[in-house]
Amino acid sequence: MIKKIQKKWFILLFAILAVFFVNICYKYNEYKNFISKYQFVKAKIVNQYKKQNHWVLKIKNNTLTFYTTTKDDLKDILNQNIEVGVVTKKISFWGFLTSFYAPTYHLGVLDKPKYKSFVQEQHKNKYIQNLFCALFFGDSLYHKTRIQLANLGISYLLALSGLHLAILSGFLYFLFAPIYSFFVKPYRNKNIDLGILILIVLFCYLWFVGFPPSLVRSFVMEVLAFLFAFSLRNVVSFELLFFSALMCIALFPSFIISIGFFLSVSGVFLIFLFFKYFKATWLNGVIVLPIYLFFSMFLISHYFFGNFSIYQFLSPFISIVFTIFYPLEILLHLVGYGDIMDKVIEFYLNLGNSGENIYTPKIVFYIYIFVLLLVAFWGDNLLKFVKSKFFNIQKQ
Repeated sequence: MIKKIQKKWFILLFAILAVFFVNICYKYNEYKNFISKYQFVKAKIVNQYKKQNHWVLKIKNNTLTFYTTTKDDLKDILNQNIEVGVVTKKISFWGFLTSFYAPTYHLGVLDKPKYKSFVQEQHKNKYIQNLFCALFFGDSLYHKTRIQLANLGISYLLALSGLHLAILSGFLYFLFAPIYSFFVKPYRNKNIDLGILILIVLFCYLWFVGFPPSLVRSFVMEVLAFLFAFSLRNVVSFELLFFSALMCIALFPSFIISIGFFLSVSGVFLIFLFFKYFKATWLNGVIVLPIYLFFSMFLISHYFFGNFSIYQFLSPFISIVFTIFYPLEILLHLVGYGDIMDKVIEFYLNLGNSGENIYTPKIVFYIYIFVLLLVAFWGDNLLKFVKSKFFNIQKQ
């Protein structure tokens, strides 16, 4: 059995390397075509800020991420769809894969999608409008809201991630299951059919929101877990996480430098570490896990982002509430009553108006990562060693 599993992982690794090679060749061909002439690009403004006498814009679509500057007197065009001419002469291949700076010209704002207007019209506060567009469509948050969420320790709830995909998967399963049972003959395997259907819907959602790193990682893990669930004893494994991360990088090389991707992988690693030593009970999964994740991710997240306030200690309980809040808000917005909880949300966000910066020292960060890896892969042996030494002392 072990040899069969090892063979499957070896085949998977070979497939990942093949995907990476083919993808790089395809990307290089795209790159050569892109720099051969000036290009007009349709994309979205994902960041906008003023620096001295000019605007700095971060522009992104499903293929490219790049920065540009303009001295035009721009209004607030964050998250607006645009079309812009790009001067491509000095762009490197690595920049094309990750991100680059390029001069631009003839920037034009395109019409706002109607589905965003439908959500925004349900809220009077522009920050709440932006918050729900970020939650549903992967829009970028205003700087003020980003600081508030960081101070409250709940930025991960608004950045589309594995948590959202897990909630959506459960929501879709309970939505499709009764319809499936009514129309499909009982001799078919419901879980396989619904699993394929849900993965198709989730992929469409990924494409729709622009393939954010943490969401891609979660989707790849769901696909691999689905493919190997019937041949592996335990899909909650570090091997699955490792190969999922490699597959994501093979498909999207820019993830190598993505902090969001690293934090996403770290979070899942810590979840797997938790369930390696604790049973998957309702109490552990719903109550204990969010509290454990908050404290175990604290040193990792504060290595990159220093924002801190006393209200961060509420974040594990907000995470528990979020599993109900997220699908409920989807339903409320679909029927036009998305503003019901706006006052509560505004009050909570205002708690994050003040905070301080506390960063994890580099040496502490590296030692912590080393200890986590030690516990994950050699924890059982260390535990046996400590027990044997302790009991030997007691006997003596």
